[in-house]
Amino acid sequence: MNKREAPPDDAPGASDQRTVPVTFVARVQKHFFYGWIIVAAGFCAQMITSISMQGLAIYAQPLRQEFGWTAAQMSFGRSIQTVDTLLGPLGGALVDRFGAKRLMVAGTVLYCAAFTLFGTMDSLVGFYVACLSMGLANSLIGLLTVSQLVNSWFSARRSTAMGLAVAGFAVAGFVALPLIVLAESHVGWRLTAIGTGFAIVGFGLPVMLLVRSHPEALGLRPDGQPVPVAGSHPPKPSGSEGLSLRQALATQAFWFVTAAMAFSNFHQAALLVHLFPYLEGVSGRAVATLFLAEVNVFNLAGRIFGGMLGDLAPKRVLLGTNVVAAAVALMILAASPSVIAIAIFAAIFGFAWGTRTAVSSALIGEYFGRRSYGKIAGIVQTFAAIVTIISPVAVGFMLDASVAYGQVFVALAVLTALSGLFFFLAHKPQPRGATS
Repeated sequence: MNKREAPPDDAPGASDQRTVPVTFVARVQKHFFYGWIIVAAGFCAQMITSISMQGLAIYAQPLRQEFGWTAAQMSFGRSIQTVDTLLGPLGGALVDRFGAKRLMVAGTVLYCAAFTLFGTMDSLVGFYVACLSMGLANSLIGLLTVSQLVNSWFSARRSTAMGLAVAGFAVAGFVALPLIVLAESHVGWRLTAIGTGFAIVGFGLPVMLLVRSHPEALGLRPDGQPVPVAGSHPPKPSGSEGLSLRQALATQAFWFVTAAMAFSNFHQAALLVHLFPYLEGVSGRAVATLFLAEVNVFNLAGRIFGGMLGDLAPKRVLLGTNVVAAAVALMILAASPSVIAIAIFAAIFGFAWGTRTAVSSALIGEYFGRRSYGKIAGIVQTFAAIVTIISPVAVGFMLDASVAYGQVFVALAVLTALSGLFFFLAHKPQPRGATS
């Protein structure tokens, strides 16, 4: 007889004795719902992800000066870094199989190794390997894992909780990234990268050890709802509600949401790589850092307040309006490189970016439920990954071919406006056989 394999220690119904003592949980529950600890862990995970995704652009100038790489070569490194989006369906399955805590701990450690490798590489191949390592780490600790966690722990306040969790990405943008710029100017990019890796482990690992995939693993319910009294039916795992993957694929809403997410990624993926070098060329490194901080301040506002709006207003309308505003911001940036135009762009783009991140993840949970959230979100993310990989490299080739930044921004604005159309068309599905 084969020995039955034990479930992961943060799976529904698993004992919480091994990593999160009952006394700690009881102490937390006296003051607030343990789900907010999960939100805090997601916040830290998003900070780590931001340092990797946005930080790569900060290293662009010193890398070009030392190695002489082109914009397209640098952009391809960013595209390799987005391998996590191609692993979306696998990531959702890994969370179900091993539990979120194990993945997030492994991802934190892998990020440390990736930044150490980045700080010691001396060739283009080494740069690409470091970027690949960051992408693999992000597949374990990134937005898909965080959104799947929050979706399992929250229902009524899903958008608000999602917004607070993903706010870590923006906070890192105006707290950690300026420190990285400062460190790079004093000790060089190599020591800065290595130090960043060890800092990630130092502040991230203790928090990740508190993660649980489902509230039922601690005898709790989503949103802190009352636990059924003795003798009643036990609560079903939070993954039992909603549509199956097959049901979701049969809806128009799934494909409209997928198209909207993919088209909105054209501008976001390109700007993550090329915005800072553009601002640096227009206004200098110090002022470019300030504009990047402005983007992230408004990004933070979008994630928090946009997330709250997502619990009050129709999410598809909010998202459609949001990406149209981002398209307008790109047109403003294309029209003028003045300080005022850049400041207006940074405010609109930052808020739109933050709102879209918070509300789009919550939209998938609202439309398709928790039953197959990881698989559904993973497939949406995989389609978006194709754009995420192509967009920065395509823009890099355009810039190497002397295409003006203004023309690039106009093209990105048109594609972003199409994303808004798809969001407006994405009505909530009501397929036969779905459970509520």
